[in-house]
Amino acid sequence: MDTTLEEICVRPSLSISEVVKVLNNGHRRIILVTDEDGRLLGVVADPDIRRAILKRLSFESPVSDIMITKPVVASADMKESKIFSLMQTTHCYEIPIIDRSLKVVGLKTIDSFIGEKQRAEAVIMAGGLGKRLRPLTETVPKPLLPIGGKPILFILIDRLIRAGFEKITLTLNYKADMIKNAVTAVPEYENIVHFVYETARLGTAGALSLIEYPPIMPFFVMNADLMTKVDFPSMWRFHEMESNLMTMAVREETYQIPFGVVRLKGTRILEIEEKPIHSYFANAGIYVIDPSLLSFVPKNTFYDMPDLINDVIASEKKVGSFPIHEYWADIGNYDELQRVRNDER
Repeated sequence: MDTTLEEICVRPSLSISEVVKVLNNGHRRIILVTDEDGRLLGVVADPDIRRAILKRLSFESPVSDIMITKPVVASADMKESKIFSLMQTTHCYEIPIIDRSLKVVGLKTIDSFIGEKQRAEAVIMAGGLGKRLRPLTETVPKPLLPIGGKPILFILIDRLIRAGFEKITLTLNYKADMIKNAVTAVPEYENIVHFVYETARLGTAGALSLIEYPPIMPFFVMNADLMTKVDFPSMWRFHEMESNLMTMAVREETYQIPFGVVRLKGTRILEIEEKPIHSYFANAGIYVIDPSLLSFVPKNTFYDMPDLINDVIASEKKVGSFPIHEYWADIGNYDELQRVRNDER
């Protein structure tokens, strides 16, 4: 068993939070749960972590609580063509290889067959005014504000390119020429980054109607002021596995009410809870959208992403969620900008 494989094999008693660290550090999308002799007990894939978040399971619970105990596996003597066919029919793209004693002897991933990169397209909404960051944004548009010496927008573009995105479209409005000039000055972005111009403010979804050559595959839409390490290929695959027409990245937020909350029946007090903590899932500003949904977007009309989501739901088409556990920050105000700058040091 090589070092990489050893790094993604864990014991069933390990906590989910520790498994997430192993998953991220190993740059894999699957964890193999084995006994002390190396026999496979189950697997935990990236979607299993996401579903645990949605179920609000404690991340201090053992990984055995969420592992798949009857995973898709391949035998050590199975031909590679058969393994690839197995991936296609089961939609399991990381398959453990086991010997006759059920010991793990390898791992096959879809990357070894079709390459590591996800051939996807992305649209980045970069036309905002950045009002909450004034006076900084009076001279520099928010996407070009520096984080660790590099513009916010460039950090996002670089992460998308590393993930294999071959076409990135920027929708521009405020200080459009300044953003375009900065982007076109980077040789690595040539033939990858394209531009769409709003002549009037069209909201966070309306600019999609301006794209001259719409994607033919599900594509990403995201805000330009995000700092995130979300696994974009995993989100794309999750979208496909769930058979969604639209998938929104969500993150769990908690809020503690600073008072005792009273439950009443008429004037009678039934219960008081001191400073309760409430949790909810919030929009993370990253979406995967099926091209068919572009027909919902009106032309030359202000139209926000929540409008699109609600219209799609009203049409009884499936909109799903992709809970994220990776680093994420929305640079909406000066305090958040400073916090992200400190994080990137």
